Formats: sequence, C-alpha cells, structure tokens
Amino acid sequence: MLALAGRILRDYGRVLGEIEPGCCALPRSFLPHSRTAIREATLQVLAGLGQGDEALRDALIRGFVFLAQFVDDDEAERVAAGQAQMDTLALEAGEEPQSPQALDALRVVNRIKLEMERSLLQACAAARIPLSQAPSMLR
Repeated sequence: MLALAGRILRDYGRVLGEIEPGCCALPRSFLPHSRTAIREATLQVLAGLGQGDEALRDALIRGFVFLAQFVDDDEAERVAAGQAQMDTLALEAGEEPQSPQALDALRVVNRIKLEMERSLLQACAAARIPLSQAPSMLR
C-alpha cells in the first residue's frame, strides 16, 4: 500500500514541477490521479514519517495544500477569464470587481483559499505537528 502511495505522490510531484507559479486555479484534468487518491496517499505517508524527515514532510504538506488549486476544468477556465479583470482592478486601489466573470472568479478563488486553510490544518494533524511548524510559506 505504501508503494502505491509513493507512486501516486511521485506522479503528482511531477505535475507540480511542471505548472507555472502564480496560477490560482488549475484544471483538475492535469492531475495524474484523482484528488481523493492524492489526498489519501499524502495523509498516509505523512502519518508514517519519522521526526527526521522534515524536508519530505514539508514538501508533502505543501503539495497537499496546493491540491486545493486543482478545480473542475470549467471553474479553472472561468477563473482565467475573470483573472484579467481582477488583476486590472487590483492596480486601482479600492475598486471591487463588478463584472459577472470577475465575481465568479473571485468566488472560486475564495473557495480555494478556504480549502487550502483546511488542508493545512489537516496535513499538520496527520504529521503530528503544530501549525507553527508548518512550512513557513504556508503559515
């Protein structure tokens, strides 16, 4: 079972290595396995890690948290469509997105952020570490 988890995580790691930084919503079809399989494999390996495996633990936690960014393909397309307007508005202080596309993108992005926060808590629990010991870029 651990060998299968390792294969799933290696495949997922390859995908993470190929994606462009800064994407906030990625098509789920990019994943080599289901989100459920990747989540279960990550939690299984995190639970079995020893105290000396901090680098691997941190990489697994990051990957687990970033899994939230893989959404249904149509949602990823909607975020991409609304992203241009959100980026423009971010340059204009105090402006809020008004178009239906930007609002829809914002809803998806906010849902992703919430899921990322929940995933971080779940990963830290599986790794038996306090949130304060999570990888610094995620705190």
